[in-house]
Amino acid sequence: MSQTTQFKGMKCRLVGRSGLWVSEVGLGLWKWGDPSYDGSRVGDHNGFAILDRALELGVFHWDTACSYNRGSGNSERLLGRYFSSRGRAVREKVVLATKIKNPVRPEHVMEKDATPNQGGASRVYIRNAVDNCLQRLQTDYIDLVYLHSPVVDDEGNFVVPLEETWGAMDDLITQGKVCYIAVSNHSAAQMNAVQQCLEEVGKDASRRIVAVQNRYSMLERTAVTGEEDGSEPEFLAACDQMKIGLVPFYPLASGALTGRYRRNNLDQATGRIIDDGAQDTFLTERNLNVIEGLIPLAEKKGITLAQLAIAWLLAKSPVCSVIAGVTRMEHLDDNAQASQTQLSEEDMAMIGEVLAQAGE
Repeated sequence: MSQTTQFKGMKCRLVGRSGLWVSEVGLGLWKWGDPSYDGSRVGDHNGFAILDRALELGVFHWDTACSYNRGSGNSERLLGRYFSSRGRAVREKVVLATKIKNPVRPEHVMEKDATPNQGGASRVYIRNAVDNCLQRLQTDYIDLVYLHSPVVDDEGNFVVPLEETWGAMDDLITQGKVCYIAVSNHSAAQMNAVQQCLEEVGKDASRRIVAVQNRYSMLERTAVTGEEDGSEPEFLAACDQMKIGLVPFYPLASGALTGRYRRNNLDQATGRIIDDGAQDTFLTERNLNVIEGLIPLAEKKGITLAQLAIAWLLAKSPVCSVIAGVTRMEHLDDNAQASQTQLSEEDMAMIGEVLAQAGE
């Protein structure tokens, strides 16, 4: 388990083998931007209030991406306006993470018109992408930059030589534009390949990927591996061995693990899963069995199902922070309390039984 400290009552952990502290509960800004035209759900007015509240709660690890909301770049732009309005002192409190790889359209342009060099993992793309991120975010440095996903062909081979991609990422650290580099949606084998490459092109031993951000929750346990048939225990062990911090996203399985969706209320249920037509993905018979089995455990501990789900992830040794997206203030308040939730060995065993009985 990672070394911990606290900020405003929020527990904090180091990311991998780096010196970067993050709040155990992070804030995901996927559906943040300009709701008038980019498909997002949070704009400046309510977004700024939520961000202020996040810092009050000690939630200072904020995660976005250049291409969120239909490639609009507006999640970053919202954050940029926030930092501009709050000043340098607030910016320096935040661990700001973003991701690059996908093309971004200019503001208020509805369709992407990108050349092959305006996305991917080439040196020219990485250089321009980070400069554009800095401009949208209205800051002169980014704490943590992820390659959003590996750029591979149909055979799984890297399209761009790793030396080019990660040499360019290493240069960003030298230039002071980026403090730490990381990967998202990568398998253990892909992470290992990147680490080996950085041993060759990195300017010193500190130039390594410090984190991997993959999809991971009680309902999607093998998704974390980045492979169709990967093993959850083997992936977690690989993160530990490589000293890479794991940052799960989708920890509440698009809201399925909030307790909003119960077997007896599906006809009346509302929320993102319903709005996105994702019932067949998240509200399967197996998942409903898990939800019904976990709710009594949460109630016995006096916590919400969401807090139980986040605490379960935080009990996994490579996990340093859990990125939970919110669109309302009460979601943030609820999620933040997960950092105070302690799960005993007995609790973990009981959760394991529920998951095992439901089937993988």
